[in-house]
Amino acid sequence: MSTTPKNLKTAHPLTFGLSMVAGIGLILLIGALAYGVAVGESANMNVISGLFIIGLLLFLSGLIGWLAVVRPFERFDDINVPQYTGHHGHESHGHAIVVSSPDESAPAEPHGETHHS
Repeated sequence: MSTTPKNLKTAHPLTFGLSMVAGIGLILLIGALAYGVAVGESANMNVISGLFIIGLLLFLSGLIGWLAVVRPFERFDDINVPQYTGHHGHESHGHAIVVSSPDESAPAEPHGETHHS
């Protein structure tokens, strides 16, 4: 059994490896473009094209592999649906949470007016 906590970025080697492949591809893409800009017209187009194509292939393979493994498009956070926190009922730290909709609440009194009985 692994003693590595699951909240570390390297705890899942497959997703970490795929993100590294995509990152290296992105570095090669940027490096090829930077080399082409820095050297100018005298740059070797075969080197630039090769680095760019290799970087593009690495980036796309890492991205597509990560999407296939993680599948982030299947789980969306909906801010209108409360997340289950593991607590039973609607209590938090000994205080009851009262949830009411605007239809159920009493009308608010205007500022400055107070009614005394």
